Amino acid sequence: MRLSGFVLAASLFWAVPAGAAAFSVQEYRDDGFSIESPVPLVKGSGTYRGAVAGVIPTTTYTGEADNIRYKVSVIDISSRPDDAVNLYLEMEFLTTLGSKPIANESVGIEPGGDRHYGRQIVYETKDGNLVRTVLLYNKGKIYATEATILPGGDKESFAPERFVESILVDLDGPVRDRCADPNNYNPANLK
Repeated sequence: MRLSGFVLAASLFWAVPAGAAAFSVQEYRDDGFSIESPVPLVKGSGTYRGAVAGVIPTTTYTGEADNIRYKVSVIDISSRPDDAVNLYLEMEFLTTLGSKPIANESVGIEPGGDRHYGRQIVYETKDGNLVRTVLLYNKGKIYATEATILPGGDKESFAPERFVESILVDLDGPVRDRCADPNNYNPANLK
């Protein structure tokens, strides 16, 4: 009996991805999103530049753990509603410029009728970093979630994918199980 209990406990231990318990939901109501992150994100500012966009101030949220840099950039384009699609597509184009694209696919964020679609892009930078990013547009803002695996980081880690796909932009919608407990995360619910 003890041996079977040990085997069951060991199989449960190995079934849970490393670091899964470290994720927590962080909410940023001022910028209209929440995200699951293994580290607290520090608010800052930056700039987005593009030929069509020009120079647009951004709000950034960044953190780093286990040689993975986590970042959310919020680009407010609400004063340019007629340019929204063009600005979004320009950002998608510029994201991998000068890098080696690995994947560029549609992604659905949030379950059910609250779903928002965007682009998930995976690419390798010139210095060998692996980057996973999701671009999402909602209510006049482009959200760019990004996880960069730095030198010495685990390129097989699920943490970058979990981070970039966990953004929620419908903060006043129905309570979701994964918001209440990030350990309930199931990537199958995002597809």
